[in-house]
Amino acid sequence: MTRRSRVRFDLADAAQQAVGAVVLAGGLLIPGDVWVVAAGMTLAHAVTAVTLGLGLTYVALYTAVERRDPDVERSVAGLPVRFLSTVAVALAVSVALVGLYGLPLEGDRSTVEAVKAVLVATFFTSLVAAVADAALE
Repeated sequence: MTRRSRVRFDLADAAQQAVGAVVLAGGLLIPGDVWVVAAGMTLAHAVTAVTLGLGLTYVALYTAVERRDPDVERSVAGLPVRFLSTVAVALAVSVALVGLYGLPLEGDRSTVEAVKAVLVATFFTSLVAAVADAALE
């Protein structure tokens, strides 16, 4: 078995993830739709959906680009830094989009509904951030 070369992860990669998440996912996340979907889900469904999304994100990051190997990348708590960055970017973009456009503190929306909306948005933003990272490799 040959050992793959280490692919360096830096700030430019995180920027690619952020731009991809904002530009591509922003068009998918029409706030009214996010709130409708979130309202129809239980918190367990939303957590399950985002877990599935993060699993697909991991697969996208490490199968789309053959040179990447999670075993040789820098890691924190056993998870590759590139994956953790993608998750952080996706979550930050989701919170920003829901907060900016969804205005979760207005009206009769509860904190649980706001969390569900962020989780629904994170499902999409994590996938789009991974695709942008892989596509611009």
